[in-house]
Amino acid sequence: MSRKNCRMTEDERATHDRAVRLRKMTDQQLCEYMDAQHTRGMDDGLKLAECEAKYKKDEAETVTRFIDWLDEQKGSGNGIGGGTIYRLRKAAIAAQEAGVIGGEP
Repeated sequence: MSRKNCRMTEDERATHDRAVRLRKMTDQQLCEYMDAQHTRGMDDGLKLAECEAKYKKDEAETVTRFIDWLDEQKGSGNGIGGGTIYRLRKAAIAAQEAGVIGGEP
């Protein structure tokens, strides 16, 4: 049993109206709509990939700066010493080689 229109929320009414518009489209209109959606999705995916590549490079620099900052803080009572810094640098290099973070090792 379907809900009465007066009992629909605004989101439900908007979804229903969109579905009705799609069902009323001709085959040609549906094909054009789907092609436009596909093209827009491909363009958005390309932009996302470019941003991801830039972010990966910045990510490696950020990790290196953080470890350098920790190195300056050692001996200040924070419990981080030279051995911990060494292990962190070693783990960061391994992460770069594995592709977890970007940049060159």
